[in-house]
Amino acid sequence: MAQTRTSNFILYGVRLLGLVYTALGALGFLPFHFLNPLHQEGVGARYLLNLVAINTLHNLIHLAIGVSGLWAARELPSARLWGRIAGAVLLLLFVAGMWQAGLEGFPKDQMFLGFLPLNSPGHILHLMSGGLALYLGITARPSRQAGPSTG
Repeated sequence: MAQTRTSNFILYGVRLLGLVYTALGALGFLPFHFLNPLHQEGVGARYLLNLVAINTLHNLIHLAIGVSGLWAARELPSARLWGRIAGAVLLLLFVAGMWQAGLEGFPKDQMFLGFLPLNSPGHILHLMSGGLALYLGITARPSRQAGPSTG
């Protein structure tokens, strides 16, 4: 019973993260100013939902994370692997983005490695979703049933 609950928790969690990232990636492509206004100051990025600095590459990355999460959520082993990989990548992006921001004096926006706009709401998104994905990837494994002892 606990094994099924843990498995369902992992599958639903990965599916939820996949849906969120797929939605963010798709919304970022919508050309509605009220949804994704352009901010000329800083790095001149659009702001997804008026919060997260984005560009086309950022939207494609969000879509890749989301679609891969939805695909991985079909089975437990792939969902756990996705959680470990996506979680580690997102947390690494958070650390690297914060490190670069610190070197630049914590500007409102930054261009990570010169091509990916980031800002504080984006850093928080990466920290929270990366932590959740990693947790889903390493959460307690279902216990194995002990077989009859021989001897």
